[in-house]
Amino acid sequence: LKGIGPTYMDKTGRNGLRVGDTTLPDFVERYKKLVQKHKDLLSHYEFEYDLTEKEAAFFEAIEFIKTIPHVDSEHYVNGFLKEGKKVLAEGAQGTLLDVDFGSYPFVTSSNTTTAGACTGLGIAPNKIGQVYGIFKAYCTRVGGGPFPTELDNEVGETLRSVGHEFGATTGRARRCGWIDLPALKYAIMLNGVTELIMMKADVLDGFDKIYACTHYEHNGETIDYMPYDIITVQPTPVLKEIQGWKTDVTKITEVGQIPAALADYIAFLEKELEVPVKYLSVGPDRTQTLELN
Repeated sequence: LKGIGPTYMDKTGRNGLRVGDTTLPDFVERYKKLVQKHKDLLSHYEFEYDLTEKEAAFFEAIEFIKTIPHVDSEHYVNGFLKEGKKVLAEGAQGTLLDVDFGSYPFVTSSNTTTAGACTGLGIAPNKIGQVYGIFKAYCTRVGGGPFPTELDNEVGETLRSVGHEFGATTGRARRCGWIDLPALKYAIMLNGVTELIMMKADVLDGFDKIYACTHYEHNGETIDYMPYDIITVQPTPVLKEIQGWKTDVTKITEVGQIPAALADYIAFLEKELEVPVKYLSVGPDRTQTLELN
């Protein structure tokens, strides 16, 4: 019963409560009906919980929500687009957590791809212009699921420590590894990425050599894409060695100051991914971002 899953079960079952329902006269009745349904379900597991205190806080929050203007997002956003204004939609999770195209069943309950902007905001696919694909200079994952390039060793621990790779909410340590190009290409394909934004280049500052997975191998076969049965197959990543830059890039303020080895790494990625890297992040502060030529 943890996480967002149970809430999405209500949505998919077409009996969940929506924000707009809080303004309806029968909201409390709808709420009580849904609560009773969950209590009946939980009774089969001999689970009981006193909701008195939580319900009081819940309805107090509902009264506050009623004071905030409610809008239908589809009309609101499309109104801006019709006026010729620019709209930026930001996703919160990685492509491989997508419920339909991610590494199922190790996924979330919604669409985390560009398509999620359509289903989540009510905008048509042909309204989408630029698609920026944000990725780290290495690879991370939270929780279970396939991770061919994972480094369960001192190198992985260094990436985790230097990159502060711990969950923002839970504090759970993220799994770390080298960049996975088949996975990145898969994400670019699904999202229709037009330009890339590379984050956390500074985390790799201390390495003499870094590596990139160019493809996988399994039973003597070369696999250059994300296989459907990657969890079962557990392919072996084939790594390309890349020269590290061994330079503190956090002080860089101009494109011309980028170390040659880092520039080569970016050029290598652009050639492999066939998409330009538009922005480069060299530190945790938003000012430590460079727009590349």
